[in-house]
Amino acid sequence: MATTNEIWICEGVEGTTRRQQMARLGEWKKLFLAEGAKDVKVWEGGYGEFNGTWLFAIEFDNAQAFGASLDKFHANSKSFDDAMDVWSKTPALKFKTGGLLHHMASI
Repeated sequence: MATTNEIWICEGVEGTTRRQQMARLGEWKKLFLAEGAKDVKVWEGGYGEFNGTWLFAIEFDNAQAFGASLDKFHANSKSFDDAMDVWSKTPALKFKTGGLLHHMASI
């Protein structure tokens, strides 16, 4: 069995609250689940008054499912443009780094 995970490390935009950041992560989670992700997991890192960091992981059954989800997301330009418009007008998180992980259970 193989799974593919798209992972992003995000930091809060200066001046945003944890609640605002969590609301944005919730929006993203709903969006990716609607576009075919199997699961979305969010972890929070940071202590007390330190700048928190979020790890946002989108799980797909395999690389083909990831590609189909990506195609579906970008195929609906209005949905994509609307989401980008909202997110750019009210920035809550900034992406630091990310990538894809492919897990092969057979190896």
